[in-house]
Amino acid sequence: MKLRVFGRVQGVGFRPFVYRLAVSLDLKGYVLNSSKGVEILIQGDTSSIEKFIEDLFHEAPPLSVIDRIEKEYVKSEPYSDFTIKKSRKEEGFVFISPDIAVCEDCLLEMRDPKDRRYRYPFINCTNCGPRYTIIEDIPYDRPKTTMKKFKMCKLCEEEYHNPLSRRFHAQPNSCFDCGPSLWIDGLETKDIFKEISELLKNGKILAIKGLGGFHIACDATDKEVVSQLRERKKRPHKPFALMMKDMDMVRRYCYVSEKEERILKSPQSPIVLLKIKELKDIVENVAPQNKYLGVMLPYTPYHYLMFDYIDFPIVMTSANISDEPIIKDNEDAKKNLGHIVDFYVMHDRDIKHRVDDSVVFVENGVFQIIRRSRGYAPDPVKLPIKVRPALALGPELKNTFTLAKDDIAIPSPHIGDLKNKETLDVFEETINEYIKLFKIEPEVVISDMHPAYMTSQIAENLKTYVEVIEIQHHRAHIFSLMLDNGYTGDIIGFSFDGTGYGDDGKVWGGEVFTGDINGLDRVFHFEYFPIAGGDSAIQHPGRIALSYFFEFMPHLAKKIEHRFTPFEIEAIEKMVKAKKVFYTSSLGRIFDLVAGILGIMDKITYEAQAAIYLEMLAMESDTEKVYPFVLKDDEIRIRPMIEAIFNDMNRGMDRAFISRRFHNTIVKIIHDTACMLREKTYINTLGFSGGVFQNRLLLHLLMEKFKEHDFAILLHKNVPPNDGGVSLGQLVMAKY
Repeated sequence: MKLRVFGRVQGVGFRPFVYRLAVSLDLKGYVLNSSKGVEILIQGDTSSIEKFIEDLFHEAPPLSVIDRIEKEYVKSEPYSDFTIKKSRKEEGFVFISPDIAVCEDCLLEMRDPKDRRYRYPFINCTNCGPRYTIIEDIPYDRPKTTMKKFKMCKLCEEEYHNPLSRRFHAQPNSCFDCGPSLWIDGLETKDIFKEISELLKNGKILAIKGLGGFHIACDATDKEVVSQLRERKKRPHKPFALMMKDMDMVRRYCYVSEKEERILKSPQSPIVLLKIKELKDIVENVAPQNKYLGVMLPYTPYHYLMFDYIDFPIVMTSANISDEPIIKDNEDAKKNLGHIVDFYVMHDRDIKHRVDDSVVFVENGVFQIIRRSRGYAPDPVKLPIKVRPALALGPELKNTFTLAKDDIAIPSPHIGDLKNKETLDVFEETINEYIKLFKIEPEVVISDMHPAYMTSQIAENLKTYVEVIEIQHHRAHIFSLMLDNGYTGDIIGFSFDGTGYGDDGKVWGGEVFTGDINGLDRVFHFEYFPIAGGDSAIQHPGRIALSYFFEFMPHLAKKIEHRFTPFEIEAIEKMVKAKKVFYTSSLGRIFDLVAGILGIMDKITYEAQAAIYLEMLAMESDTEKVYPFVLKDDEIRIRPMIEAIFNDMNRGMDRAFISRRFHNTIVKIIHDTACMLREKTYINTLGFSGGVFQNRLLLHLLMEKFKEHDFAILLHKNVPPNDGGVSLGQLVMAKY
């Protein structure tokens, strides 16, 4: 019998597992990797073959994922034993394992003074280590990885070819004698890890090369150095991620549930957003005005070796310039980071594909991804529909793209905001690499319908060569949620985010849809309101409030004019009166509007900052009150709420109380809209997608509110609710 195994079955120890299983059942034949997956020929008695197939599913290596097994009865020459054959290249694609944290077995060896890899910073096996970041082509063999320049020593070679070894065909396999090296640029030292700790303790900022790119690191308990890093990196407020030595250190600063601990210690080892217990010696400026810390544990061998000498949390933030991609190459780091860092910790294992750290959180026991990258990409998403070979280009902000064929979608790692040439270059480079690796030639390209997005312009240029289809941004959000959950039926979908180009040319972002996988009708939206000043106004919440008041409540505009310059007041008033504004239904902008009314900040320095500060404020109040609003025709009318918010502020009410009451109101709006639509349409499934649903308080209050109602609720599982998940939803336009 010939078996073809599809899924994540290369680079995860699958062939040696098959070899051992076949030998234990006295089966003959062979196993090999191909460009399609794993091919197995087995000969033996029927019961042994049945047992073999059963165990393939139930005893497979922990990192493998079997999508399906195809069986074919074939005639073949009799085999005298079972062997592992050389890989074969053929048409088709296989799944590629994401990069994963060092495993416990390797850590034990690394800690054993008698082991030849004692304190070896690149120890790995088939159960751990780099995968996607080093692969150049498939089948996944060493000559097609960035490890090809390191010729294995005799001992490593023996392990590599021994089916009974944990390192059988572990492509990054190496040791001190034949593998990559780690060094501090410009410094000679006997103990590099002790030296790293001394530099950090002495207030130095380091660039440290990781699995998918460089991090910038410093002592998170040193106020002066954290401020210095913010100034050098031009990142005044956005929170920094931290790396902590172990769970004991994490618990010292944060509350950690069992599920959060499992995720922290998982092979994916992402950054997990944890509620702060007590900052203690961590500098408040690490996460200004935030109740959460982004925490990860060591995940490479050399992270562990660093923490042998470090007993404090360290900042570990992506090494990039403003919104550009993470830096992955040594020379680029030296060229671009000199004004930020004092020293470079480098290695010579080249990174083929850059990947940022993934970011996740757990709310109400539900796992949510904020940024899908290292550890998760390029894992596929199984679709409940079949699509033509397709490339979905995604949005402009928080960009990911998705390549797909049949019922398999392969979202890219997080790429970022396509607003500069460097990020756009990485976007195009990664698309070409995906097409090469997964052997999918797109027959159709799907883009956002916003005419000014870079992705839309790329799609326009492709129209000569391939079919190009557009899809509205917020429908793509809901379709993304449906595909993420394997759901194709009727849904009431709430698509709430910052901005997206609407069917009517206005800026959407507070949309409610009904429909199914074949189409979504917009049935409700927040009433439009003006924003004067274009994109720059989004950075100034107060100007959004002033625009709103000039349009709808001029008498209130006078009461906040003291916050603005005469030029700002005159310019905004003129633009509103002349209708030289853009109109939006965005709930993300309503959060900014409320922040502007409350005077929380004059200018934001990172996306959603005002909304995050509102959320943090709201957590300090436990009021259950709501503001008035009106659901009429197809509009959610919030003018009564806005006027009441202003009156509360004018009476000197606590801003935490106002913010919590505002959050309660959004929950009530969603609840009442859902109940009204269920009564009208008999649809009982609700879905929440869009960046607004990263608001943990909002999510928590929603789940509590809907506990009393018999709704089925869909939340994202495999891709983010923010724009990082949009490309998955765009694939609906390629379905057969």
